[in-house]
Amino acid sequence: MQEKKDVAIVGGGIVGSLLALILGLNGLRVVLIEKQTLHDLNTDLYDGRSYALNAASKGLLSKLNIWEEVKEKVQTVSKIILQQGLDVAHPQPFEVNFFDYEIDNSPIFYMLEDRFLRQTILRKIRECPKINHLTSKTVQGQKIVDGLIEITLNDRRRIIAEVAIGADGFPSKSSARAKIKNIGRNYKQSSIVGVVRHALPHNNEAFQFFLPGGPLAILPLVGNRSCYVWTMGTDEAKKINKLDESLFLERLGKAFNDRRGEIQLDTPSKVFPITLAIAEKLVKERFALIGDSAHNIHPIAGQGLNLGIRDVACLSEVLILARRCGEDIGATNVLKRYSRWRNYDILSMSLFTDITNKIFSDNGFLLQIARGFSFDIVRKSPRLKTYLMKEASGLNGDVPKLLQGKHI
Repeated sequence: MQEKKDVAIVGGGIVGSLLALILGLNGLRVVLIEKQTLHDLNTDLYDGRSYALNAASKGLLSKLNIWEEVKEKVQTVSKIILQQGLDVAHPQPFEVNFFDYEIDNSPIFYMLEDRFLRQTILRKIRECPKINHLTSKTVQGQKIVDGLIEITLNDRRRIIAEVAIGADGFPSKSSARAKIKNIGRNYKQSSIVGVVRHALPHNNEAFQFFLPGGPLAILPLVGNRSCYVWTMGTDEAKKINKLDESLFLERLGKAFNDRRGEIQLDTPSKVFPITLAIAEKLVKERFALIGDSAHNIHPIAGQGLNLGIRDVACLSEVLILARRCGEDIGATNVLKRYSRWRNYDILSMSLFTDITNKIFSDNGFLLQIARGFSFDIVRKSPRLKTYLMKEASGLNGDVPKLLQGKHI
Protein backbone atom coordinates (compact mmCIF):
# COMPACT_ATOMS: atom_id res chain seq x y z
CA MET A 1 0.00 0.00 0.00
CA GLN A 2 1.39 3.41 -1.00
CA GLU A 3 0.26 6.91 -0.04
CA LYS A 4 1.38 10.26 -1.46
CA LYS A 5 1.69 13.23 0.91
CA ASP A 6 3.33 16.63 0.89
CA VAL A 7 5.04 16.16 4.26
CA ALA A 8 5.78 13.09 6.38
CA ILE A 9 6.59 13.83 10.03
CA VAL A 10 8.25 11.07 12.05
CA GLY A 11 7.49 11.61 15.74
CA GLY A 12 4.19 12.80 17.19
CA GLY A 13 5.33 14.52 20.36
CA ILE A 14 4.62 18.18 21.12
CA VAL A 15 7.02 19.52 18.50
CA GLY A 16 6.13 17.14 15.66
CA SER A 17 2.39 17.53 16.35
CA LEU A 18 2.59 21.33 16.32
CA LEU A 19 4.36 21.27 12.96
CA ALA A 20 1.74 18.89 11.55
CA LEU A 21 -1.07 21.11 12.80
CA ILE A 22 0.38 24.32 11.33
CA LEU A 23 1.08 22.74 7.94
CA GLY A 24 -2.30 21.00 7.83
CA LEU A 25 -4.18 24.19 8.66
CA ASN A 26 -2.34 25.86 5.78
CA GLY A 27 -3.45 23.29 3.22
CA LEU A 28 -0.51 20.87 3.08
CA ARG A 29 -1.23 17.14 3.13
CA VAL A 30 0.55 15.74 6.16
CA VAL A 31 1.09 12.30 7.62
CA LEU A 32 2.12 12.25 11.30
CA ILE A 33 3.75 8.98 12.36
CA GLU A 34 3.90 8.10 16.06
CA LYS A 35 5.04 4.89 17.77
CA GLN A 36 2.83 5.34 20.84
CA THR A 37 -0.79 4.22 20.92
CA LEU A 38 -3.57 6.80 20.74
CA HIS A 39 -4.64 5.72 24.24
CA ASP A 40 -1.18 6.44 25.64
CA LEU A 41 -1.06 9.82 23.93
CA ASN A 42 -4.43 10.79 25.40
CA THR A 43 -3.83 9.49 28.91
CA ASP A 44 -4.59 11.65 31.94
CA LEU A 45 -1.77 9.99 33.87
CA TYR A 46 0.83 12.61 34.74
CA ASP A 47 4.52 11.73 34.74
CA GLY A 48 5.70 15.08 36.12
CA ARG A 49 6.84 16.65 32.86
CA SER A 50 6.05 20.37 32.70
CA TYR A 51 7.21 23.13 30.38
CA ALA A 52 8.47 26.64 31.04
CA LEU A 53 7.02 28.39 28.00
CA ASN A 54 8.28 31.81 26.99
CA ALA A 55 6.37 34.70 25.40
CA ALA A 56 7.23 33.57 21.86
CA SER A 57 5.89 30.06 22.45
CA LYS A 58 2.74 31.57 23.92
CA GLY A 59 2.35 33.67 20.76
CA LEU A 60 2.43 30.58 18.55
CA LEU A 61 0.01 28.64 20.75
CA SER A 62 -2.33 31.63 20.85
CA LYS A 63 -2.38 31.88 17.06
CA LEU A 64 -3.36 28.20 16.87
CA ASN A 65 -6.20 28.80 19.39
CA ILE A 66 -4.51 26.39 21.79
CA TRP A 67 -3.68 28.91 24.51
CA GLU A 68 -7.32 29.82 25.06
CA GLU A 69 -8.09 26.16 25.81
CA VAL A 70 -5.22 25.60 28.25
CA LYS A 71 -5.01 28.99 29.96
CA GLU A 72 -6.87 27.82 33.08
CA LYS A 73 -4.10 25.24 33.55
CA VAL A 74 -1.28 27.75 33.07
CA GLN A 75 0.73 29.07 36.01
CA THR A 76 2.38 32.44 35.40
CA VAL A 77 5.79 33.16 36.89
CA SER A 78 6.38 36.71 38.11
CA LYS A 79 9.66 36.23 39.98
CA ILE A 80 12.80 34.12 39.48
CA ILE A 81 15.41 33.67 42.20
CA LEU A 82 18.87 32.42 41.23
CA GLN A 83 21.19 31.40 44.05
CA GLN A 84 24.39 29.41 44.33
CA GLY A 85 25.61 27.17 47.13
CA LEU A 86 28.27 24.72 48.25
CA ASP A 87 25.57 22.11 48.94
CA VAL A 88 21.87 22.04 49.78
CA ALA A 89 22.55 23.00 53.39
CA HIS A 90 24.91 25.91 52.64
CA PRO A 91 23.45 28.54 50.34
CA GLN A 92 25.86 31.34 49.52
CA PRO A 93 25.05 35.06 49.74
CA PHE A 94 25.19 35.42 45.94
CA GLU A 95 21.65 35.88 44.61
CA VAL A 96 19.99 37.46 41.59
CA ASN A 97 16.26 38.13 41.34
CA PHE A 98 14.25 38.78 38.18
CA PHE A 99 10.80 40.41 38.39
CA ASP A 100 7.94 40.73 35.92
CA TYR A 101 7.83 44.52 36.33
CA GLU A 102 11.29 44.66 34.72
CA ILE A 103 9.68 43.61 31.40
CA ASP A 104 6.50 45.71 31.33
CA ASN A 105 4.72 43.62 33.98
CA SER A 106 4.44 40.68 31.58
CA PRO A 107 4.93 37.21 33.11
CA ILE A 108 8.55 36.08 32.86
CA PHE A 109 7.38 32.67 31.65
CA TYR A 110 4.44 30.30 31.89
CA MET A 111 4.37 26.81 33.43
CA LEU A 112 2.16 24.21 31.77
CA GLU A 113 1.93 20.47 32.36
CA ASP A 114 2.69 18.20 29.42
CA ARG A 115 -0.63 16.34 29.56
CA PHE A 116 -2.78 19.46 29.10
CA LEU A 117 -0.78 20.78 26.15
CA ARG A 118 -0.49 17.38 24.50
CA GLN A 119 -4.20 16.54 24.76
CA THR A 120 -5.27 19.92 23.37
CA ILE A 121 -2.95 19.61 20.36
CA LEU A 122 -4.29 16.10 19.69
CA ARG A 123 -7.86 17.41 19.62
CA LYS A 124 -6.84 20.05 17.06
CA ILE A 125 -5.13 17.42 14.93
CA ARG A 126 -8.25 15.22 14.92
CA GLU A 127 -10.26 18.19 13.64
CA CYS A 128 -7.89 18.90 10.72
CA PRO A 129 -8.83 16.91 7.57
CA LYS A 130 -5.41 17.46 5.97
CA ILE A 131 -3.60 15.44 8.68
CA ASN A 132 -3.42 11.64 8.64
CA HIS A 133 -2.39 10.72 12.20
CA LEU A 134 -0.89 7.22 12.31
CA THR A 135 -0.34 5.86 15.82
CA SER A 136 1.25 2.59 16.98
CA LYS A 137 3.49 2.78 13.92
CA THR A 138 7.26 2.63 13.59
CA VAL A 139 9.45 3.48 10.61
CA GLN A 140 11.44 0.62 9.15
CA GLY A 141 13.19 2.56 6.40
CA GLN A 142 13.54 5.84 4.57
CA LYS A 143 15.16 6.45 1.21
CA ILE A 144 15.08 8.68 -1.85
CA VAL A 145 13.05 7.15 -4.68
CA ASP A 146 12.52 8.92 -8.03
CA GLY A 147 13.34 12.32 -6.54
CA LEU A 148 10.99 11.98 -3.54
CA ILE A 149 11.42 10.46 -0.08
CA GLU A 150 9.85 7.11 0.73
CA ILE A 151 9.00 6.07 4.32
CA THR A 152 8.31 2.38 5.00
CA LEU A 153 6.31 1.51 8.12
CA ASN A 154 6.22 -1.64 10.23
CA ASP A 155 2.89 -2.64 8.63
CA ARG A 156 4.59 -2.49 5.18
CA ARG A 157 2.75 0.68 4.25
CA ARG A 158 4.83 3.01 2.10
CA ILE A 159 4.48 6.79 2.22
CA ILE A 160 5.87 8.98 -0.54
CA ALA A 161 6.43 12.63 0.37
CA GLU A 162 8.11 15.74 -0.96
CA VAL A 163 9.89 16.14 2.37
CA ALA A 164 10.23 14.15 5.60
CA ILE A 165 10.78 15.69 9.02
CA GLY A 166 12.57 13.96 11.90
CA ALA A 167 10.82 14.86 15.17
CA ASP A 168 11.34 11.60 17.03
CA GLY A 169 13.41 12.98 19.90
CA PHE A 170 16.82 11.94 21.16
CA PRO A 171 18.40 9.67 20.12
CA SER A 172 16.75 10.13 16.74
CA LYS A 173 16.42 7.04 14.57
CA SER A 174 15.25 9.13 11.63
CA SER A 175 18.44 11.21 11.89
CA ALA A 176 20.53 8.02 12.00
CA ARG A 177 18.73 6.68 8.91
CA ALA A 178 19.59 9.93 7.13
CA LYS A 179 23.22 9.41 8.25
CA ILE A 180 23.37 12.68 10.14
CA LYS A 181 25.86 12.55 13.01
CA ASN A 182 25.68 14.41 16.32
CA ILE A 183 28.30 16.57 18.01
CA GLY A 184 28.28 16.61 21.81
CA ARG A 185 29.09 14.72 24.94
CA ASN A 186 27.59 12.81 27.84
CA TYR A 187 27.37 15.04 30.92
CA LYS A 188 27.29 11.99 33.21
CA GLN A 189 24.43 13.83 34.90
CA SER A 190 20.74 13.02 35.24
CA SER A 191 17.71 14.99 36.38
CA ILE A 192 15.20 13.69 38.90
CA VAL A 193 11.88 15.15 37.80
CA GLY A 194 8.51 15.18 39.52
CA VAL A 195 5.80 17.28 41.16
CA VAL A 196 5.09 17.95 44.83
CA ARG A 197 2.23 19.50 46.75
CA HIS A 198 3.39 21.92 49.43
CA ALA A 199 2.08 23.67 52.53
CA LEU A 200 3.27 27.18 51.67
CA PRO A 201 2.07 29.14 48.62
CA HIS A 202 4.60 29.56 45.83
CA ASN A 203 3.47 33.14 45.10
CA ASN A 204 4.23 32.72 41.37
CA GLU A 205 7.91 32.35 42.23
CA ALA A 206 10.44 30.11 40.48
CA PHE A 207 13.71 29.20 42.11
CA GLN A 208 16.99 27.86 40.73
CA PHE A 209 19.68 26.79 43.15
CA PHE A 210 23.13 26.13 41.63
CA LEU A 211 24.85 23.22 43.38
CA PRO A 212 28.20 21.56 42.62
CA GLY A 213 26.47 18.43 41.29
CA GLY A 214 24.08 20.41 39.11
CA PRO A 215 21.15 22.84 39.38
CA LEU A 216 17.89 22.38 41.26
CA ALA A 217 14.91 24.15 39.70
CA ILE A 218 11.64 24.58 41.62
CA LEU A 219 8.91 25.73 39.25
CA PRO A 220 5.36 26.70 40.32
CA LEU A 221 2.27 24.95 38.98
CA VAL A 222 -1.44 25.60 39.50
CA GLY A 223 -3.00 24.25 42.69
CA ASN A 224 -0.22 24.99 45.21
CA ARG A 225 2.10 22.52 43.55
CA SER A 226 5.61 22.77 42.15
CA CYS A 227 7.59 20.86 39.57
CA TYR A 228 11.19 20.11 40.48
CA VAL A 229 14.13 19.34 38.18
CA TRP A 230 16.97 18.13 40.43
CA THR A 231 20.18 17.57 38.48
CA MET A 232 23.24 15.71 39.77
CA GLY A 233 25.65 12.92 38.83
CA THR A 234 23.82 9.99 37.27
CA ASP A 235 24.89 7.43 39.90
CA GLU A 236 23.74 9.73 42.71
CA ALA A 237 20.43 10.45 40.96
CA LYS A 238 19.67 6.74 40.58
CA LYS A 239 20.59 6.13 44.21
CA ILE A 240 18.36 8.92 45.55
CA ASN A 241 15.47 7.95 43.28
CA LYS A 242 15.51 4.41 44.71
CA LEU A 243 14.95 5.64 48.29
CA ASP A 244 11.58 4.90 49.86
CA GLU A 245 9.10 7.77 49.80
CA SER A 246 9.78 9.14 53.30
CA LEU A 247 13.56 9.19 52.83
CA PHE A 248 13.22 10.66 49.35
CA LEU A 249 10.97 13.44 50.66
CA GLU A 250 13.45 14.13 53.45
CA ARG A 251 16.29 14.58 50.94
CA LEU A 252 14.11 16.62 48.60
CA GLY A 253 12.88 18.81 51.48
CA LYS A 254 16.47 19.67 52.36
CA ALA A 255 17.15 20.49 48.73
CA PHE A 256 14.09 22.78 48.72
CA ASN A 257 15.64 24.52 51.74
CA ASP A 258 12.12 24.68 53.27
CA ARG A 259 11.00 27.23 50.67
CA ARG A 260 7.65 25.47 50.23
CA GLY A 261 7.11 24.14 53.76
CA GLU A 262 6.03 20.53 54.16
CA ILE A 263 5.97 18.70 50.82
CA GLN A 264 4.17 15.60 49.54
CA LEU A 265 4.69 13.74 46.29
CA ASP A 266 2.04 14.52 43.68
CA THR A 267 3.66 12.31 41.02
CA PRO A 268 6.29 9.57 41.17
CA SER A 269 9.77 10.84 40.41
CA LYS A 270 11.55 9.90 37.20
CA VAL A 271 15.21 10.03 36.22
CA PHE A 272 16.17 11.49 32.84
CA PRO A 273 19.82 11.23 31.65
CA ILE A 274 21.35 14.43 30.25
CA THR A 275 23.38 14.51 27.05
CA LEU A 276 24.53 17.33 24.80
CA ALA A 277 23.88 16.34 21.17
CA ILE A 278 23.73 18.78 18.27
CA ALA A 279 23.08 17.51 14.73
CA GLU A 280 25.95 18.29 12.35
CA LYS A 281 23.32 19.17 9.75
CA LEU A 282 19.70 20.25 10.09
CA VAL A 283 18.82 19.25 6.54
CA LYS A 284 19.73 16.64 3.99
CA GLU A 285 18.15 15.59 0.70
CA ARG A 286 14.36 15.97 1.23
CA PHE A 287 14.81 15.70 4.98
CA ALA A 288 14.97 18.11 7.96
CA LEU A 289 15.32 17.82 11.73
CA ILE A 290 13.43 19.68 14.46
CA GLY A 291 13.24 19.61 18.25
CA ASP A 292 15.30 17.19 20.32
CA SER A 293 16.14 15.28 17.13
CA ALA A 294 18.17 18.32 16.11
CA HIS A 295 19.42 19.53 19.51
CA ASN A 296 19.39 17.83 22.89
CA ILE A 297 20.60 20.43 25.41
CA HIS A 298 21.13 20.73 29.17
CA PRO A 299 17.91 21.61 31.05
CA ILE A 300 19.66 24.28 33.16
CA ALA A 301 17.80 27.14 31.39
CA GLY A 302 14.53 25.29 30.75
CA GLN A 303 14.66 26.22 27.06
CA GLY A 304 14.38 22.79 25.40
CA LEU A 305 10.76 22.98 24.22
CA ASN A 306 10.99 26.70 23.42
CA LEU A 307 13.93 25.93 21.14
CA GLY A 308 11.89 23.19 19.44
CA ILE A 309 8.89 25.48 19.00
CA ARG A 310 11.15 28.03 17.30
CA ASP A 311 12.23 25.25 14.90
CA VAL A 312 8.56 24.60 14.16
CA ALA A 313 7.79 28.29 13.57
CA CYS A 314 10.76 28.74 11.22
CA LEU A 315 10.32 25.52 9.24
CA SER A 316 6.56 25.94 8.82
CA GLU A 317 7.03 29.51 7.56
CA VAL A 318 9.68 28.37 5.06
CA LEU A 319 7.58 25.47 3.74
CA ILE A 320 4.28 27.37 3.56
CA LEU A 321 5.77 30.38 1.76
CA ALA A 322 7.62 28.07 -0.66
CA ARG A 323 4.38 26.24 -1.49
CA ARG A 324 2.56 29.54 -2.09
CA CYS A 325 5.30 30.51 -4.52
CA GLY A 326 4.95 27.23 -6.39
CA GLU A 327 8.32 25.87 -5.27
CA ASP A 328 9.21 22.27 -4.52
CA ILE A 329 9.03 22.28 -0.71
CA GLY A 330 11.57 19.45 -0.43
CA ALA A 331 14.17 21.10 -2.65
CA THR A 332 17.58 21.62 -1.11
CA ASN A 333 17.54 25.39 -1.63
CA VAL A 334 14.22 25.61 0.25
CA LEU A 335 15.32 23.47 3.20
CA LYS A 336 18.58 25.40 3.50
CA ARG A 337 16.57 28.55 4.26
CA TYR A 338 15.41 26.78 7.40
CA SER A 339 18.91 25.66 8.44
CA ARG A 340 20.38 29.12 7.88
CA TRP A 341 17.60 30.62 10.00
CA ARG A 342 18.10 28.19 12.88
CA ASN A 343 21.81 27.37 13.05
CA TYR A 344 23.00 30.37 15.08
CA ASP A 345 20.18 30.22 17.62
CA ILE A 346 20.65 26.48 18.22
CA LEU A 347 24.42 26.77 18.55
CA SER A 348 24.30 29.81 20.86
CA MET A 349 21.69 28.26 23.20
CA SER A 350 23.59 24.96 23.28
CA LEU A 351 26.84 26.71 24.17
CA PHE A 352 25.12 28.90 26.76
CA THR A 353 23.60 25.95 28.63
CA ASP A 354 26.80 23.92 28.35
CA ILE A 355 29.06 26.68 29.67
CA THR A 356 26.62 27.71 32.40
CA ASN A 357 26.42 24.15 33.68
CA LYS A 358 30.19 23.80 33.58
CA ILE A 359 30.78 27.03 35.50
CA PHE A 360 28.19 26.42 38.19
CA SER A 361 28.97 22.72 38.65
CA ASP A 362 32.61 23.37 39.55
CA ASN A 363 33.31 24.04 43.23
CA GLY A 364 36.79 25.53 42.81
CA PHE A 365 37.52 28.54 45.02
CA LEU A 366 38.36 30.91 42.16
CA LEU A 367 35.21 29.96 40.29
CA GLN A 368 33.16 30.58 43.42
CA ILE A 369 34.55 34.11 43.58
CA ALA A 370 34.00 34.63 39.84
CA ARG A 371 30.40 33.46 40.16
CA GLY A 372 29.85 35.86 43.01
CA PHE A 373 31.12 38.77 40.92
CA SER A 374 28.96 37.66 37.98
CA PHE A 375 25.85 37.57 40.17
CA ASP A 376 26.71 41.01 41.53
CA ILE A 377 27.18 42.49 38.06
CA VAL A 378 23.81 41.20 36.86
CA ARG A 379 22.07 42.25 40.08
CA LYS A 380 23.35 45.83 39.81
CA SER A 381 22.71 46.27 36.07
CA PRO A 382 19.03 46.82 35.18
CA ARG A 383 19.90 47.00 31.48
CA LEU A 384 21.71 43.65 31.56
CA LYS A 385 18.84 42.04 33.47
CA THR A 386 16.30 43.40 30.96
CA TYR A 387 18.41 42.16 28.05
CA LEU A 388 18.67 38.65 29.52
CA MET A 389 14.94 38.53 30.15
CA LYS A 390 14.12 39.68 26.61
CA GLU A 391 16.50 37.07 25.19
CA ALA A 392 14.74 34.40 27.22
CA SER A 393 11.37 35.61 25.87
CA GLY A 394 12.31 34.37 22.39
CA LEU A 395 11.29 37.67 20.78
CA ASN A 396 14.72 39.04 19.95
CA GLY A 397 16.35 38.76 16.53
CA ASP A 398 14.69 37.53 13.31
CA VAL A 399 11.46 36.25 14.83
CA PRO A 400 9.09 34.03 12.75
CA LYS A 401 5.59 35.41 12.29
CA LEU A 402 3.84 32.73 14.37
CA LEU A 403 6.00 33.51 17.41
CA GLN A 404 4.83 37.11 17.10
CA GLY A 405 1.24 35.90 17.07
CA LYS A 406 0.83 36.78 13.38
CA HIS A 407 -0.40 34.85 10.34
CA ILE A 408 2.17 33.43 7.97
